[in-house]
Amino acid sequence: MSQWIWKFGEFENYHSLLLHSSRQNYGYIEPVVWKQYPCEPVVVFKKEVTTAGGEIRISACGDFTVTVGYIWEDSWESHPCWGQKVITLKAGHAVITVRVSNLQTFPCLYVEGAVETDGTWICDDLTSHWEAVGTNEFFCEPNRSPEVFPFARERLDYIHKEPVNGGVLFDFGKETYAAVALSGLTQPKVTVCYGESREEALDPVWSVIHFTGTPVDGRFAYRSSAFRYIWVSDPGAALEAEYEYLPLARRGEFSCTDALVNRVWETAAYTFHLNCREFFLDGIKRDHWVWCADAYQCLFVNRYLFFDPDIEQRTLIALAGKKPFVKHINTIVDYTFFWFIALYEHYRTYGDMDFLTRIAPQMEEIMRYCLRCEDSDGFVRGQEGDWVFIDWADMDKTGALCGEQILWAKALECYARLREVLDQPVPAMEAKIKGLQGRIIEKFYDPAAGAFIDSYESGRQNITRHSNILAYLFLSCDEAVKAEIYKNVILNDAVPPITTPYFKFYENQVHCMAGNSVMLEESIRGYYGGMLRLGATTFYEEFDPKKSGCEHLSMYGRPYEKSLCHAWSASPIYLLGAYRLGVRNTGVAYSTFDVRPQVGGLKAISGKVPVPGGVVSVSVNEREIRVLSDIAGGTLWVADRSYPLNAGEEFVLHRE
Repeated sequence: MSQWIWKFGEFENYHSLLLHSSRQNYGYIEPVVWKQYPCEPVVVFKKEVTTAGGEIRISACGDFTVTVGYIWEDSWESHPCWGQKVITLKAGHAVITVRVSNLQTFPCLYVEGAVETDGTWICDDLTSHWEAVGTNEFFCEPNRSPEVFPFARERLDYIHKEPVNGGVLFDFGKETYAAVALSGLTQPKVTVCYGESREEALDPVWSVIHFTGTPVDGRFAYRSSAFRYIWVSDPGAALEAEYEYLPLARRGEFSCTDALVNRVWETAAYTFHLNCREFFLDGIKRDHWVWCADAYQCLFVNRYLFFDPDIEQRTLIALAGKKPFVKHINTIVDYTFFWFIALYEHYRTYGDMDFLTRIAPQMEEIMRYCLRCEDSDGFVRGQEGDWVFIDWADMDKTGALCGEQILWAKALECYARLREVLDQPVPAMEAKIKGLQGRIIEKFYDPAAGAFIDSYESGRQNITRHSNILAYLFLSCDEAVKAEIYKNVILNDAVPPITTPYFKFYENQVHCMAGNSVMLEESIRGYYGGMLRLGATTFYEEFDPKKSGCEHLSMYGRPYEKSLCHAWSASPIYLLGAYRLGVRNTGVAYSTFDVRPQVGGLKAISGKVPVPGGVVSVSVNEREIRVLSDIAGGTLWVADRSYPLNAGEEFVLHRE
């Protein structure tokens, strides 16, 4: 079967350019603040073939020239063209070369007939560096251009409308992402305001997505955007909407005896799906961008809901950029480190050597940049223009920051493991990692407090949950140290609480790893359940239970700036799958995996966790544990006893 082909990475790079140049903000477009990379304008595609002869039909995104060299005749034919071309090949052995030029999008090629384009072709961007082409299973037809991302669409109906403020307010019942078309308009100008909340839709000044347009023949259409409510200034307006989404099939499931927890899982799944588009987005309304740390968490949620490697790879490629790498990903130091960790997690989940081999050159490019940023201690500090983030929190960010160095050490460790997988080990790296971990403990661990401080250079000895959570998860240190920081920081109410779902992801993971199931359920019922009690249909970017009313909608000093549908808030999908159903990968591509179910206070749980080639089904109640795995390699653990799981055979353990 023929496929569209392109230079590896250019499909992702092009759609990243489109996405990051389309943020809607108070009636204008706001491009990203980090470096973007243009697409290569000319790419040469080549394939050596032996055919019986016949016609080939060539389509390209751009102008192109086809050259056919007949080896046995030492001759060649050249066919300059644009759009489409049909040529006839002679029988025998030939080299087909197609040079495609495209200054508007990116060069792509499709050939069918006696010869077909597929992943066996090679390409060159005029640097004499031939490499395997990029492909995608979506694009297998000549009229399905890779220039257009293949979203699915379906009609979407509002559930209620009412006259408000001289216009009409449409309520779709829940957060969504859709294109709208207005008809029946009688006013010369029409104002349209989108809102994730009713309050936002009714505020034409501060609604993040709003515009005024001129109807044509009483009609007006606008591109896809995020909303629950839409207000139109023309009271006679009729509205149609078309839901736009990435067609991903749910493979993960979860249910239990607690109706609230079930609602949290379903809401998290819906939140996550809305933010799975060309790439993993942070949120579908305000930023509508790809942030690396957000994407890192999305890998874990995806693993327990869709198990789709394609969106992970697209996201990793888009974030990696191109040579030369001259600035941290998203301009954020810690986000570059998360990219290495995410790449390693992706390999561990899917075992895709082809992808790892292809992205390895850019991995090396990014690592070279990071190493140039080290100081004499091996710490990486923010340079001019860098953003030292970690989280939205009151943190001492003087000099070298503890959390960043922990992530840097983990990034180096992941890089070293990936080099070993590629059969390109770096012997000196192990000593470097061990030395860095030792200096982190020496400089940032306060034995008197039994905790890690944010910064040693300020002298403030400031302690936050963030550095200690990262130390617990990513730093190689004594179990006694981990026990200290769990007791002295994580369980200490005197330490300021986490208020973002972003770091709730990590904090809840720490609770689970520490065996504290009570804290996980309290978080799910209290934190995520708290948003549901406010009427949320998707989970927010930030949530502080102490706030009230419209305070829950504001952020960054603006009344509706907070995203009410944020991907990093979908972590209950991962946490319930990994630490309640208890299915966790322990090998590469689930060659081995554990099933450690924990009912906690839920009485009974059941669900499915996707794995390569199928699912693992788990059901636990007071009487028995049932596990059915579609693949081999699994081990059920109950009370420190292990039971091997055979593929296709349900294992039943009766509980005393």
